[in-house]
Amino acid sequence: MIPVLDNEGMREADRMTIQELGLSSLVLMEQAASAVTEVVLERVLGAGRVVVVCGPGNNGGDGLASARQLLCRGVDVEVLVLVEEAALRGDAGVQLDLARRFGLQPVLLPGDDLGALATALGEADLIVDALFGTGLDRPLAGRWSDVVRSLNAAAKPVVAVDVPSGLSGSSGNVSGEAVEAAVTVTFAAPKLPHVLPPACWRCGKVAVAEIGIPPWILEARAAMGLVELADIAGWLPERALDAHKGWFGHLLVVAGRLGRAGAAALAARAAVAAGTGLVTVATAEKAVGPVQVLVPEAMVDSLPDGPDGAARGDGLEDSLARANAVAVGPGMGTGERQGKMLLWLLERFAGPMVLDADALTLLAGRVEVLRDRSAPTVLTPHPGELGRLLGWPTERVTADRRAAARELAARSGAVVLAKGARSLVVGGAGLDLVNPTGSPGLATGGSGDVLTGLVGGLLAEGLGAKDAAAAGAWLHGRAAELAGETHSGAVPASELVRHLSAAEAEARGARE
Repeated sequence: MIPVLDNEGMREADRMTIQELGLSSLVLMEQAASAVTEVVLERVLGAGRVVVVCGPGNNGGDGLASARQLLCRGVDVEVLVLVEEAALRGDAGVQLDLARRFGLQPVLLPGDDLGALATALGEADLIVDALFGTGLDRPLAGRWSDVVRSLNAAAKPVVAVDVPSGLSGSSGNVSGEAVEAAVTVTFAAPKLPHVLPPACWRCGKVAVAEIGIPPWILEARAAMGLVELADIAGWLPERALDAHKGWFGHLLVVAGRLGRAGAAALAARAAVAAGTGLVTVATAEKAVGPVQVLVPEAMVDSLPDGPDGAARGDGLEDSLARANAVAVGPGMGTGERQGKMLLWLLERFAGPMVLDADALTLLAGRVEVLRDRSAPTVLTPHPGELGRLLGWPTERVTADRRAAARELAARSGAVVLAKGARSLVVGGAGLDLVNPTGSPGLATGGSGDVLTGLVGGLLAEGLGAKDAAAAGAWLHGRAAELAGETHSGAVPASELVRHLSAAEAEARGARE
């Protein structure tokens, strides 16, 4: 798990390293600048000209130190300082003095006339953005907005120091003008804007540089965790040579109706691909045949049809008795009978459960009923479903998906897998998690059904609710990436299932 910090956590990590461990702040700055320098050198070819644009505080100091190092490496570098000299205090002031001693002549441009800035940017082959770092806590305005617009208008590759200027280190939001970086070099650990959209799309490629802050300090100050391959490898159950199907759980998928049998089949196929020992689909009578054809590995229990082609809910007792985990929702319908069936399942089943699609629609406005469950529940809403569950407009959810997911987790007591680019897993013990895998190819019908079956299968195999949700999101996203190698646009949901085994093999290979 990679710790992800916010402004407060990073400040405290700096303080502890400097004051309690005794590492000089100037040493930290020099290490940070060296990381920026190496990235710039990788991108500057031949006699390329680098323009370093510095603001107040330590971010400007990092820029000045990097400019000095670039000069020593023979790079044609120009430094623009957009504040009065008095604004560069402490280590930043030391770096200004060092830059001059080494032969640089930083140009001070504290006024509103940005003509010299525009000229310098026009002559640059690469720009280093050292205006503001993680400490920014409000949108840029006035002159600073104009400066950032000038950097973006120059249409040159930008290497951002720590965080692209205009973004906050404590948020994934973009609330004003912000630099559009090709590469962001951050220090010690990624910050929230590096991993959360839409801010992460402004960061380009993110390079995390080790500068001397110990990992145990970073872990103690983390605001979130970024899921990585090693986590998935550790969560997936071992499959011993003498294993049998009874070791890997029995998932009951309550899904599908007339005309929606594919949703049930995709969920069941995903659970089978995830290695679940036994999978049973309980579905409406008229959906039984298609499910049996599409998923021969699964057992199918027929439920009596209602007049709308959806199951009435009678006859689930035997199916439920055999299962140790349940997945509910895809294609099941949202009528009154389905609502009663869902409440019956919530009351009667004492094992882990994942709810998606129609089950989430049926829970809108009454998620508190989940708090009565003694076993864990996973909810997998997309932004529209998340808004309906909370009674919020979708726009409010998309403005801060993490806040919405945390609110739902608090109201329901469930683990929430908030779907979307960089899916989030919140609720339960430990840090909120962010998933790095996935592609635009997931924006297609049926992909959510695959995720439901995948998470349900992992629950049946014995993973805890949060681990199952996070592992399911990672495998689902990685399967989409692998499928994208042969599908240039949308990835058909059936292709996602086909690539799940390769995604899991990649994770298991990380153990070796």
